[in-house]
Amino acid sequence: MTSEAPKPRGSRWKNITLATTTITVLLLLIVVLQVATQAPPAPTSHGSNVGNKIESTTDWQGLAWGETRKLAVSSNGTLFLGYRSQERGGVGYKAFVDFSKDSGATWSHLGGGPISPGTQVQRVPAIAIGTNDVLQVVWYEEVSASAGGGDRQIWYSRWVGENWLTAKIIPYHINGSQQATDKSHWQEHPDIIVDRFDPMRLYVVWEGTDLTNLANGNCGLTNCDTPMLTVSTDMGDTWSPYLKLAQPNGESHSRPGIVQDSNGGLHVTWYANDPGLGARSLIRYVTSSDHGSTWSVETAPIPTTYGSDQRHPSMAADSQGSVHLVWKEKNLLLSQNQTLYSELSGGSWSPPVVVHPDQQNQLSPVVQLDKWGDVYVGWFTGGPFDWHGDPPSLFDGSQIWLAKFNGTAWSTRQVATFATNRFVNFPANPMPASTVQIVWIEGNSPKPYTIKYSAFVF
Repeated sequence: MTSEAPKPRGSRWKNITLATTTITVLLLLIVVLQVATQAPPAPTSHGSNVGNKIESTTDWQGLAWGETRKLAVSSNGTLFLGYRSQERGGVGYKAFVDFSKDSGATWSHLGGGPISPGTQVQRVPAIAIGTNDVLQVVWYEEVSASAGGGDRQIWYSRWVGENWLTAKIIPYHINGSQQATDKSHWQEHPDIIVDRFDPMRLYVVWEGTDLTNLANGNCGLTNCDTPMLTVSTDMGDTWSPYLKLAQPNGESHSRPGIVQDSNGGLHVTWYANDPGLGARSLIRYVTSSDHGSTWSVETAPIPTTYGSDQRHPSMAADSQGSVHLVWKEKNLLLSQNQTLYSELSGGSWSPPVVVHPDQQNQLSPVVQLDKWGDVYVGWFTGGPFDWHGDPPSLFDGSQIWLAKFNGTAWSTRQVATFATNRFVNFPANPMPASTVQIVWIEGNSPKPYTIKYSAFVF
């Protein structure tokens, strides 16, 4: 019987070292892959700073989300911006509107403070302005900063010349409002427009829940909701009974937006879970030709030709009867989002196209036109699109991008290369010819952040 020759003394240690190195490399590879799947932006570039400061905020999502308008311009050029921030010395986030009468150089709180002071938490204001120059605002509220997020409701006010109209819940007849003992009255993410031809007529959409919705599935507070609509014909004094724009199906229907085309037709889009797609989402759409009295059957008109999981649609209507739509869609292979575009013309949606293919993770797109009919699209790069609290520094470096379509081709540019920039937003009304007016959030984590405005020729 022969015995095995003894190994050299250092061989065992070499094997241990090799195994340790291999494990370390594998762990590093896993970390790299995990970071890569989150698609962080490139490192922050400290180039030229652009834009004028509007206000500081502790809320990195103070201008979220892109499907609702935060910026409006009156006929005399006064700028209005709706956003959420913490009131100095107050409790919780509040909805503010700031204004500027010097082309965005200086800004002040309209009314001297939040629209509706108090202990309640206010989020996601959306603004609109009609041909009569009356500023209209909606947002959603919770009972208080310590209430735990129950019973959210849609609130409304307008500027009446020297002060805000006393804020009120709309629609007024969803039973319970702020005094609900159950948590079945969950309304959030409103959008508002003023009728092009009648400034007394207002339309508000939101994602909402009532007892009928809750009976359709095993629902928590924030799913089993549907897009809802209410209409005012007296400039916001009274509101119609709410109408569901899609039938409850036990799924979540999120963040509806509404526009009116130049023929008076109304268009609403949102995104909804699709059980057949593994809980991924599709853009949904309805339209009305009778001031919102009746609506078409809900459809999912945009095929997922690029990837999957369509979310955060934003619309704008031109003067030729067409509607322009952008959204984010995830690439199946790279797990990054890109901005897609389609036009509704003559009753049909054009094939979706990627606005600006790149290796960045594109988030929160928004669309608007100028008075020549050129289409502008904005988004921010990097991530994340949602986070509980301030995003970690891993996601610093996000930047705002713009694209312009002149009817034949897209041109693109990065807006700024200073610090971190997120959540671009355009005016509610068409912009001057060849001129871009934008607001956004700037600043690296952690808070505070700066809300900024800029206007320039593209």
